[in-house]
Amino acid sequence: MTTAKRVVLTDRYLKSLKPAPAGKRVVHWDTARPSFGCRITDRGVVSFFVMRRMRGKSQPVRVVLGRYPEIGLAQARKLATAAISDLVAGVHPRERARREQTNTFAILAEAFLQRPAATKLRTAGAIEKVVCRHLVPRWGTRLAAEIKRGDVITLIEAIDRESGPYMAAKAFALASEVFRFGIMHELASLQSNPCHPLKPSDFVGDMAPRQRVLTDVELALFWRATQGEIRNGIESTYPGGPFARFLLLTAVRRSEAACMTWGEVDLDHARWVIPGHRTKSGGAHEVPLPLMAVDLLRSLPRFAVGDFVFSTTGGRNGIRSFGLYKAAIDARATGLVRLSSAT
Repeated sequence: MTTAKRVVLTDRYLKSLKPAPAGKRVVHWDTARPSFGCRITDRGVVSFFVMRRMRGKSQPVRVVLGRYPEIGLAQARKLATAAISDLVAGVHPRERARREQTNTFAILAEAFLQRPAATKLRTAGAIEKVVCRHLVPRWGTRLAAEIKRGDVITLIEAIDRESGPYMAAKAFALASEVFRFGIMHELASLQSNPCHPLKPSDFVGDMAPRQRVLTDVELALFWRATQGEIRNGIESTYPGGPFARFLLLTAVRRSEAACMTWGEVDLDHARWVIPGHRTKSGGAHEVPLPLMAVDLLRSLPRFAVGDFVFSTTGGRNGIRSFGLYKAAIDARATGLVRLSSAT
């Protein structure tokens, strides 16, 4: 059984409430906010709610907003105003909450990354890394449709400061693709792309083409830092040292060399054919191998199980973690420079 009272709800009044009589509940309507009130049980549990007829319904709808003091009176009044607006518009607040959970940028980004066309891309891993590292942490919990042009500008400038102009431009391009994907597939209630008509060059630093090349002295140092002794038929710096040398000799992309298999290589004719599914253009690409590259490949170990040329898993997989190999080569080069200075 429920009894009702009408008062102006205040924090002082809420703190003074006593539990309802056994087996009963007492409702306290807020005269300052129509359709809003609180209810206290015989155990002293106080909960805020609104009750109003929803458009299209004949009976009033009761929506619980939360318990006191987990949410305060001021917050409860704000929630009540939003809930009443929804009811007047014919939308149940629970339905709006459900929509919001499925309309966040994180959900949209996940759909973008999992689309069939994306999983087949050679660069799928790199794309997912940028989206998950730079976009989702900033926008993940926000409604995608509420992200505005100013948010995009703030994002670009922040990534430019933290990771440089190239990463800022890449993140911007992927953000625009995510929103375009959402609009095309009618997801997240998107009506427009907030990235348009922005250009990264308007907000980030100089992105002039890189002009840095190694000097003769640096090339000699690099070659020494990647040199290893042959022990039991295996070069001691394998796979990092030979891999770095192979990149220098062929100027191919590191991702292409890392996934190279012996079946793609014809050492007798000094050529390597990269299959189309691993090239940027999508077509097979033949790489002429200089004599030094052929000699380097002939010196490498071959495994009984796997076919990958550069591998730490017995040829089962190509190498990754390029940063670790670079750090090892840098450390060795630094040691050689110090040793040379000391002598």
